[in-house]
Amino acid sequence: MNGDCNSLPNCTNSLCTITQMTIASRALFIFQKSFAIASTVKPQDWRTQFKQTQLVSQISAILLQRQTNHWPSLLKNLKLSSSQLTPFLFLQILHNTQTNPQVALRFFHYAKNNLGFQPDAKVLCTLVYVLLGSGLSKPAKPILDSLIQTYPPAQIVGSLVQSLKAGEIHIQSSVLTSVLECYCDKGLFLEALQVYQIVREYGYLVSINCCNTLLNLLLSKNELRLAWCYYGSIIRNGAQENVVTWSLIAQMLCKDGKFEQIVPILDKGVCSPVMYNLLIDCYSERGNFEAAFGYLNDMYSKCIDPTFSTFSSILDGACKYQNAEVIESVMSSLVEKGHLPKAVTPYYDSVIRKFSDIGKAYAAQLFFREASEKRIKLQDNTYGSMLRAFSKEGKAEDAIWMYKIVLERKIFISDKCYSAFMSVLCNENPSEEVSSLLKDLIRRGFIPPVSQVSKFIVSQCEKHKWKEAEELLNVILQRGLQFESFCCCYLVQHYCFSRRIDSAISLHTELERFGIALDVETYGILLNRLFKSRRCEEALRIFDYMRTHDMLSSESFSIMIRGLCQEKELRKAMRLHDEMLKLGLKPEKKAYKQLISGFG
Repeated sequence: MNGDCNSLPNCTNSLCTITQMTIASRALFIFQKSFAIASTVKPQDWRTQFKQTQLVSQISAILLQRQTNHWPSLLKNLKLSSSQLTPFLFLQILHNTQTNPQVALRFFHYAKNNLGFQPDAKVLCTLVYVLLGSGLSKPAKPILDSLIQTYPPAQIVGSLVQSLKAGEIHIQSSVLTSVLECYCDKGLFLEALQVYQIVREYGYLVSINCCNTLLNLLLSKNELRLAWCYYGSIIRNGAQENVVTWSLIAQMLCKDGKFEQIVPILDKGVCSPVMYNLLIDCYSERGNFEAAFGYLNDMYSKCIDPTFSTFSSILDGACKYQNAEVIESVMSSLVEKGHLPKAVTPYYDSVIRKFSDIGKAYAAQLFFREASEKRIKLQDNTYGSMLRAFSKEGKAEDAIWMYKIVLERKIFISDKCYSAFMSVLCNENPSEEVSSLLKDLIRRGFIPPVSQVSKFIVSQCEKHKWKEAEELLNVILQRGLQFESFCCCYLVQHYCFSRRIDSAISLHTELERFGIALDVETYGILLNRLFKSRRCEEALRIFDYMRTHDMLSSESFSIMIRGLCQEKELRKAMRLHDEMLKLGLKPEKKAYKQLISGFG
């Protein structure tokens, strides 16, 4: 047992003793215990403690000895109220009833629903520990979910560790693993990492399977830097990798563009279908079919059956590089293994979708072109699956080709296909065609990904494609869609520097409609330009808007004060001066002297 747990105070020994006594001796024990502490406790406190101990004993007896349907009448006789049933009192009852965790759980729900009981973190953690320790993971899950939604990881783990008992190593591991996996199930990787760190600081080990769960989550979230750091921590803490771990490492290497480093792992004798599939996929993607077939033969030699995905990777690469010999060879293998029908003609829709769904868009395109040549009418969702496959694979040119076919043939496809298409467009270099497509999609009612379309507008601005950026933003504003304010900062600054102050004010008015604010630097440029244009009232209005969004700074106050002084609005300037000092935004000494000289 861990040393930290041995040092925890065992405050429940007296309660354990009570449960082991006969009913006849219980009252005597309570009296003796209360008498022993009477000399150090005030009479009123002594009586309260005596009544509480008696109440715990009575409630525990009812719960353990009576059926659930008899609880209401029996508990009513005790006149139990929400003020009496404190978390501390419930913990004592839970301790007495933990030998029957189902009873403890039923009373927990009864107390919440009928007695107004409000459990705290310690109650919830103790109940979770009791349930998980008894193998009742299903009823423990909603309570664990409630804990995670309400309390920070450090408090949850700390409370659970206090509930751990000496000698229950297996239960300890199960409980702490369940907490970590619960965070992983919800996709909360930062909180899961925090739980892992705290558990390690308490000196407990985390199983390699649980470590793999978190590593897989980081990989799925594309948090590669965190994943590598976490893997290093796993190794430092003495965990031994298994095949699943190495398969995850192989996937991380591929995402880092270092797929060749998988080969040394295989040379160590560690292998899995995942590793072989990754290598075959990467070599096929690069047109190295000799290496791809080499690892395919290795799979056969090690009695690892290639899957549909394995052959599809080679076929996709062969279609990309138009290698007819490899296409014919792989097609024969797919038919031989039963992955494809001998006669594809009646099954083009299912075959195309099958390749599209696993991201093999070039292979899907092969069959799509065959179907087109044979004038076979395909289903609408077949076109959608191909558009989505091209988009998710980042093949923008092919995705645009498929989108034009969809428009031309008036095909109906799902919104998720359009969302994937808009994402790949937003990641492209700004061009007139891409900008036109995005505007067309938004006008047709499709919602672009907020972050990505905002970054696309910024990239347009950085390449001085001001007109295209302005038109795209106007379409977004007209549709009332969300966007991120940083893309507007570029346009407002551009309007100010090109003396298009009316355009800057017009755009800011639109931002006000959405409750969006610019950054401090852009506001400084805008205020300066407004005063140079002798538009004092508009500067004051925008400054008030900045105030409501907590965007004030020493520089913005200075601009306003100088501008108002130049306009001979000395009273307004003085009020802003006093506000600036009150907010602690006084400029440096030299700048402050220059500022107040305007009052002279």
